[in-house]
Amino acid sequence: MHGDDVASAGVSVATQIVSKATEILLDMLKVAIENEREAARLKQSENQQTVLSGGEVTYQKLKEGGEVTMLPSFAKEDYGEFLKRAKEMDIPVAAIQEHGKENTLSLFFNEKDKEAVNAIVKDIVREKLKQPEQTERMITIEKEQVEGFQMYCSDHDIPVNFMETQNGVKCIFGAAYEKQMEAAVENFKKLHSELSQTAIDVQKDEKGKLKITVDDTTQGKSLKMNFCTKAKLERVLQERMGFSKVKAVEAANALAAKMSDQQLGYYLSGSRQLEQMAYYEKDIKFENENVLTDKFSFAKMQFQEEDTPKLTITDERGHFVVLSANTRDRAEIEKSIRQHLKIEDTETVKAIMTKAERLGFVDEPKQVQFKEFFIERETQSAFTVRGGSTVVRLDLSDKETAKKQLMDSFGMTSVKADKIIDKAQKQTVVNNLLKKAKAKAALTADAIKHKKLDRGSRK
Repeated sequence: MHGDDVASAGVSVATQIVSKATEILLDMLKVAIENEREAARLKQSENQQTVLSGGEVTYQKLKEGGEVTMLPSFAKEDYGEFLKRAKEMDIPVAAIQEHGKENTLSLFFNEKDKEAVNAIVKDIVREKLKQPEQTERMITIEKEQVEGFQMYCSDHDIPVNFMETQNGVKCIFGAAYEKQMEAAVENFKKLHSELSQTAIDVQKDEKGKLKITVDDTTQGKSLKMNFCTKAKLERVLQERMGFSKVKAVEAANALAAKMSDQQLGYYLSGSRQLEQMAYYEKDIKFENENVLTDKFSFAKMQFQEEDTPKLTITDERGHFVVLSANTRDRAEIEKSIRQHLKIEDTETVKAIMTKAERLGFVDEPKQVQFKEFFIERETQSAFTVRGGSTVVRLDLSDKETAKKQLMDSFGMTSVKADKIIDKAQKQTVVNNLLKKAKAKAALTADAIKHKKLDRGSRK
């Protein structure tokens, strides 16, 4: 969560339903996992986000299940038992350990499995409560405050579970976190004391349009804005009123209690995932694109706090690769595509790279001229030779066949065919870039060297 839903019947675990952002959520997870891949490659450490699902869950399987639910602040020490039971019940789950958090995880699973997951977590909590050493503690919290309090615990890496009983919502935590929890409760009370000095309301203006007004007497700040979703209001309160994330959530929840059912329906329709995006476009298609890309989904996105766009490419089996606009080297991208999408077919790799190139995530292939022929290395194993109106695409891994094709297509000698293949083998992105840079430098120097000063007419 950060908990938009506490079940009303019996004892249930509080969860957040990400109703409008299943695809965005999954693509955000892919980017998070790609960050972990990169960290592992560069640092060989576990300090970045870590996927703890052991590869047992594909995102395709999560998408097939429909809506996605998230449960944060789950105790890392309980994940092994949770995963064991989830496997027994054939429930696909994924767990992300965020950077800087040692004790908690965020669990992701399908909405249809919510009751089963609730039951698993409830059993784990009950078993811990029955332990004679009483390692678990419990406090009661207002139902309306569950979302903000769990967000606070998640931010401070305190593992918690929320369960609703006839006597109210219980927050359950380990005895080892008792001091942290005391501080959390005290800080939460202080936050609500601050909010008591803030008036927040929704009302119609003189033209009958709904407006949200916020008046913080403590800071001497006020705000008036058009009626919007809860997620947007939380962001605006942080940006313009200086509220913390938790304080913004609590203020937004307080406003929800003043709304009609119709207003509330729209107010709660947004998602924090959407608010984190500066740009998002999924299932990108071009006219007349290669049919070999039909099996792959392309989604382009950019986060609010980042300057670099990302591109996710996902196949039907759930394999995916994430490309960054900062890294456009063809050789590196081809390697990533082959590795993460599990592709061996060169034509498919070329089709994917061509589409990624059109989207601005791959450098254009460079050409080398050898006499009247243009040689272009497209991938690690494929190159194209153009001569006049004839174009031949060849496989570098099979030099004899490539040589024969060149001789047959262009009527060239065996010696010339060998030289062209040798040129293609030596052609790399690095060399191409150096040549391009030298050419630009030469043009610049030449322009300065031969430039004449126009003094104008002396008449």
